[in-house]
Amino acid sequence: MRDRIQAVLRQLAQSSELEARWLHTLSLMEFIGARKISRTVADRHPSLSVLEHLADETRHAFAFKRLSVELAGGEIATFLCPEGAGRYFQALDHELAKWATSYTGAPDVYLHYLLTTTAIERRAMVLYPLYKAATRSPSVKEELGRVVTEEQGHRRTIEDACVARLSAVGASLDDALALEERLFGAFIAELEPVVASELSALPVALAATAAPRTYSESEA
Repeated sequence: MRDRIQAVLRQLAQSSELEARWLHTLSLMEFIGARKISRTVADRHPSLSVLEHLADETRHAFAFKRLSVELAGGEIATFLCPEGAGRYFQALDHELAKWATSYTGAPDVYLHYLLTTTAIERRAMVLYPLYKAATRSPSVKEELGRVVTEEQGHRRTIEDACVARLSAVGASLDDALALEERLFGAFIAELEPVVASELSALPVALAATAAPRTYSESEA
């Protein structure tokens, strides 16, 4: 999976137009996450930790949108595989809740929040460093570094709370992460042909200037 993610990120980073649409997609996904928090564990004035998480996800949505505008030279209305991105997030939230309820016997909104957050932030810790290595934009590299730092800031606390709750009902986080891996793999499978098709449609002159480059570990 890691190699597939790395390959598609390197491809889309060859074109500023494609990368702007990718950033717009990431903004959409962060916004979906923020909206889910606000509609569940933050539907009333929440705890400090939940409010901090909501603020971070909202800021990430804004930051990626701003970078999309920067690369595109103006606001765009298009994404890369928006249906697949939305489907990944919605299916993950729904299936993790269903899986957890099979152990708890009744819906546990806070556990569902912990589970979805843990799975998505585990994914972010793979996706964002790989994207940081692939992008040619200094602004994007800098912002991704900030996002990873912010995600790490609350990931450990949330994950520890998630594991404790799962252990209490005899469930394993590994099963939840395997479910996320399957769903994100489906999203990547949708993204790969779209990126390849978009790149092949680039003008010959542009495609020539967007030739693949090599990467070193120090760029991550």
